[in-house]
Amino acid sequence: MVHVAAINSDDVFESQAAVAEEPVQANPFASVARAMRGRWFKTIALGAILSPAFAGLGYFSGSQLYNSQAILRVFPQESNILYSTGEDSVLKIFSSFVKAEATYVASHPVMERSVQELSVTRPDLADGLTGTDMARSVNIKRSDSLIVLTTLSRDRAFASQKLEAVIASYLALKSEAEEVRTSVRLSELRSREEDLIERLAGLRMNQLETGGEFGLNALAKAHIEKIAQVDALAARKSEVAATLAALETEDVASSADTSDQEIMRATLLDRAMADLSFERAKLKSELAGLRAGYRDQTNLRFQRKVDSKIDEIAVIEQAISNRRDQIRVLGQTGALTAASNTGEDTTLAEIRFLLEKVSGQLGKARGEARDLNRRRIDLDGIETEISAAERLLEETRRALEVIRLEFGRALPGYAVVMSPPSRPIKPAEDTRKLMMVTGFACGLVIALVTMLVLGLRERRVRYAESLLSVNGQLPIRQVTDASADDSHAADLLRNELQLQSLRKPRLVGTAPVIAVTSLHSGGGLDCARALAESFSRARMKVLFIDADITTSNQEIEPAGWSDLLLGAGIKPRSTSGIPGLSTVGKGSADQVGDSDVSARMVQSALKRAAKSFDVVIVSTGGMLDCLSAQFILSNADVGVCYLTPSDNHAAVLGLVEQLDNLPANGTVAVMRNALPSDPWLAVRT
Repeated sequence: MVHVAAINSDDVFESQAAVAEEPVQANPFASVARAMRGRWFKTIALGAILSPAFAGLGYFSGSQLYNSQAILRVFPQESNILYSTGEDSVLKIFSSFVKAEATYVASHPVMERSVQELSVTRPDLADGLTGTDMARSVNIKRSDSLIVLTTLSRDRAFASQKLEAVIASYLALKSEAEEVRTSVRLSELRSREEDLIERLAGLRMNQLETGGEFGLNALAKAHIEKIAQVDALAARKSEVAATLAALETEDVASSADTSDQEIMRATLLDRAMADLSFERAKLKSELAGLRAGYRDQTNLRFQRKVDSKIDEIAVIEQAISNRRDQIRVLGQTGALTAASNTGEDTTLAEIRFLLEKVSGQLGKARGEARDLNRRRIDLDGIETEISAAERLLEETRRALEVIRLEFGRALPGYAVVMSPPSRPIKPAEDTRKLMMVTGFACGLVIALVTMLVLGLRERRVRYAESLLSVNGQLPIRQVTDASADDSHAADLLRNELQLQSLRKPRLVGTAPVIAVTSLHSGGGLDCARALAESFSRARMKVLFIDADITTSNQEIEPAGWSDLLLGAGIKPRSTSGIPGLSTVGKGSADQVGDSDVSARMVQSALKRAAKSFDVVIVSTGGMLDCLSAQFILSNADVGVCYLTPSDNHAAVLGLVEQLDNLPANGTVAVMRNALPSDPWLAVRT
């Protein structure tokens, strides 16, 4: 018989509570290592398949990139603009111009024009290429006065062709813009030239209308003569007015002495000649000042002023000469010294008539002098405007000639191709090897990640250590790679069960009931039979009961477990070749079903079957399939949960509470067919 010693239940509960309260540290690295345990060979095999495939794919997807470079240089219009001008503003303007040119090279119009040129020269590679793509593929940098263009391309010739198209488009657009700017300036200057020509024509017409038959010099001479005439008439009027006033104040009847009048006339002529001499001296002084101020100069307007002054001096000298002759004539005739007093007296009425006549002539002369002066002023202004218009017309025509001969001088510099696009010989970058290595590494990573994901998503138990968290409720007593019917493993399990601590004391002499269960029906049957045979080899009377009545039995069997449940008396069958082992089969399938079994039926059947035996081994069937398995476990002393690496981990954890509470002394777990990489094989076998 199996002698199981009774122990203090309080000590057992305290030790179990201590074990249960011990926290289990969660180690993510341990979880990863456990998930990959036993999968390294598969990982290497999968990597050996994926890595060459991805490496080949990477090699063929990689490419050789050829580099081409071109350099544009911006030259200043002035040779010393970069060195020693002494004007920082000029250098800043040139630097800004270089920046603007670099920006213009990278502008959208230049790239669009280059794409259009490439679509003609290389339609096979330029198909679908846009200006934005072109701008992204060409790298443009500025270094002082240099603009460096670089690009990469898979086609050796296409790299240099792209830069050639960009440079040609830039120069063409710049030339077109310069031509447009020049044409605008030329059109504006031509329009200005036409306006000035029309203005000159109108001024000359006004000059003809204003001057008439007189020129500016003739008008000046006529005006001077008219002024002299006005002066003479004014003197004559003064003489007549003085004579009339003298006659009217004298105490005479109605006559006047002609000799007195002639004396007064000679006096007036002498005064007028003195005034004219003063005016002549003044004009000669002005003429000398003009000649001194405009010495060594040839100016038409200055010459006209000099001629005008000379004409005025000549007119005054003529007037002086005339008055001198008049005085000489008066002296020769004796009018001043020997005038006769026998002549007829001039009446006051005649003198008044003469005064009116002279006044009329003086007013007319003054009006004519005023008109001549106005025409002279107008003509002088017109000639000034004509001179200004001619000067503007000359400058306009000179600017037209400059623009025709040298255009583009308005900008501080101009760009030329310093280095044409280079023709690449060797590839600058070869991404095939890198892509091959990357593909190889990606294959390994994908294989590792795939197996790791499969391991982390694994629902099977696989390793016994995955149940370490419930070891206090379901202690794992045996982990072995042996099969379920292995005799040595059964002997080791027998010893573990004999050493199993009791939670509750029981009477010595009663046969202990050991219930062997599993997750599914038929799983623990061989293990239970091998355990029964092990107890029989230990010279014990063993009863083995196959209580899994969920599976139908096609063969006709003698009375068995189903008959015991119904209260019938049966006789266990002895096993030939194994002394001490008796077996009870399932019995007839139509006697009672799994859903018809109650706890009382199981308790009564086990009590009747355990008589005269040392150990009772019951195969309960699957906990998930057989309803009566829980009743058998509740009437057993110890439960044995048979596990394999293929069992569902969540299902096992869901049954832990039942396996711990239903048997009187709890349940132990055994794992058979363990994986070779299970670390507990060395300590739980």
